[in-house]
Amino acid sequence: MRVLLLSPYGAKVNPYIGLFRDGLAAAGAQVEESRALAPGQLSGSARPDVVHLHWLEGLNLPQPVRMRGARRLLNARAVYEVRRGVRLARLLRQLLAFQAGGGCVATTVHNLDPHEGGGLADRWALAALLRRGQVVHVHDASTAAEIERRFGRRTGVAVIPHGHYLAAYPNEVGREAARDRLGLPPDAFVYACLGLLRPYKGLEELLPAFRQLEGEKLRLLVAGRPKSVSYAERLAALAEGDARIRLDPRFVPVDEVQHYLNAADIAVLPYRQITTSGAALLAFSFGLPVIAPAIGAFPNLVAPERGILYELGQLPQAMAAAPVRSWTAERAAIRAWVRRFDWNEIGRRLVAAYRNTQLA
Repeated sequence: MRVLLLSPYGAKVNPYIGLFRDGLAAAGAQVEESRALAPGQLSGSARPDVVHLHWLEGLNLPQPVRMRGARRLLNARAVYEVRRGVRLARLLRQLLAFQAGGGCVATTVHNLDPHEGGGLADRWALAALLRRGQVVHVHDASTAAEIERRFGRRTGVAVIPHGHYLAAYPNEVGREAARDRLGLPPDAFVYACLGLLRPYKGLEELLPAFRQLEGEKLRLLVAGRPKSVSYAERLAALAEGDARIRLDPRFVPVDEVQHYLNAADIAVLPYRQITTSGAALLAFSFGLPVIAPAIGAFPNLVAPERGILYELGQLPQAMAAAPVRSWTAERAAIRAWVRRFDWNEIGRRLVAAYRNTQLA
């Protein structure tokens, strides 16, 4: 079976794609990765059997127009939406023609709603794929139920979990060395929020919530590449004046992820919007418990022995409750638990889902 993974983000940007690829390969598939469809890629003797899309919202983006005079008009939101719609319509025609010719079109649902106000073109294209593609891959039953509610889709929905990150990042630095590297006191209670810094992740609630907490031995780590310079400045203003907060608005290299997560006592993921959460699986892969709201994938992941689940608006209370409990003894159990999300098993289940469409 030949599988083409179509994703705007390669394995160097997001380890998920590399792990996904390796799981399929372990199941016997021949896997190719691409960030865009090339002419003739879906035809001829080398055509794939399956095209599996990830993060449609990042595929086939129109390039910004730099020509003086036309730039402002063609980059305006309404015009951009038309340009985006044309490109997405072309992609969908290619995929549906491939499917009509015997190929399998699969989509992994990372986000049911585009983050940060995705436009009508993206919403239309995702809805079309979820209604007409042969395999819709979701990471939990709650997403499958939402797809049925919104789009009436019941068949061809494969509930296959998000895999772990146990082997995706180096993990040789212990707690003491990690804290020394980051300049953190050995006896502090440390909250960590690691990943791309985006408004939908609730960072503008996180920083004020932490500042409400009393205790000189509390620390908050926030690290990752920001959405923009202005957003980084917004976060810096919210952190200003509290020496307990360490804000690192930069891309965190793969070998440095372990410093933040091994230095922490608990991860905080105060998302405003979520479908599935690789950030939670990453924290669990380092044995780190998680504080998260009771939305999206979190209720299926954050059991009492793996963190604190809170209702929206209750973030300060959840953070205040965290230091009351010692989480050190839970870390080995969390790492043992997360092993169940094995990529080889995920690959076998995905290949079975593809084959089911070929036999139907």
